[in-house]
Amino acid sequence: MKHLRRGVAVLVLGIAVSACRGGGGGGTSAPSPVPTSSPVVANALWIANGTDVVEYVATQLTANGATVPEATLSSTAFGAPQGLRFDKSGNLYVIDGGNVSAGGLTKPGIEKFTPAQLSAAAAGSTNQVPTALLTSTSFVFPQQAVFDGSGNLWVSDSGADSVFEFSAAQIANGGNQVPVTTLGATPGFSGPLGIAFDGSGDLFVANSGGTTIDEFTSAALGAQTGDVTLAPFITISDDGNGSIAGPWALAFDASGNLWSSNANSPNTIVEFSASSILTGPVVPAVTIRSATVSGHATLNAPNGIAFDSSGDLAVISSASPFGIAFYSKSRLGTSGATTPTAFISGAATTLNAPAGDTFGPATN
Repeated sequence: MKHLRRGVAVLVLGIAVSACRGGGGGGTSAPSPVPTSSPVVANALWIANGTDVVEYVATQLTANGATVPEATLSSTAFGAPQGLRFDKSGNLYVIDGGNVSAGGLTKPGIEKFTPAQLSAAAAGSTNQVPTALLTSTSFVFPQQAVFDGSGNLWVSDSGADSVFEFSAAQIANGGNQVPVTTLGATPGFSGPLGIAFDGSGDLFVANSGGTTIDEFTSAALGAQTGDVTLAPFITISDDGNGSIAGPWALAFDASGNLWSSNANSPNTIVEFSASSILTGPVVPAVTIRSATVSGHATLNAPNGIAFDSSGDLAVISSASPFGIAFYSKSRLGTSGATTPTAFISGAATTLNAPAGDTFGPATN
């Protein structure tokens, strides 16, 4: 059965976002927004760390240094954790690209961990076994995901050049599943990775293999099931100065502005104002460039970006020195080589291949 998408907040922390510019797609009008399916409390930063998952609580995101994580979630089920999402009950879903290069030891999938398992990890327990593991023959290398207002999970797969939708029941139960919807684009996706919904339920997908971000309206998506190929309602493109260069993650702020990380040079974080999101080259309202802290670049191949409930932004660098650049909201309004409020990096962090991040409930 097709599950109709509704408006949904993009972030794990349930902030309000402005309405989309609307329009697009024939037939019925877009459904009204509904509250996010994310947890109410979101006071810790969780990072997919390549081989495990680490947690930093809010008090650890205030000062520079090689801060030891509050908790480390490990599992022999992990192949290459790439992204993270919490549901409204505080269950953590890990988007795992798998490890087929090592002889197929682990398949790509979505792994579910309960709050009790996360607390056990914080207490020092190792090798948590997922309470549910969703696999699919459609997966090649899934990396990011986002919940819609009905609790369905949309997963970007850069290897398959597709976006997959799985129902709430499918992800809760796990097993080998056929996606409810397999979304392709015309022209085709190029390494779809960053994925986010705006407040009207329109879906935004970043093409990490290129210089564009696609938008698909809620109305167009709501009429589809099975294998579908849609022309984007809007395609935002690079402004000629590196505004979109290997875009990795997408997130909306509380005002409905779209933020994107550029994993390729110039290694920036950019904000596209809600009013500027139109087809064609778009000049960012804000461009945050790398600064230097303790001799290290604060942005180096930035991957995951996530807002906390106060509007502060956490950015993960996936290249050495692996680090967390944490910007308080007051530092996000002006372009330039912005020094983070805190830059966390060093051996004690155990960051080794950090990718996606999200804010969610703390274990303590």
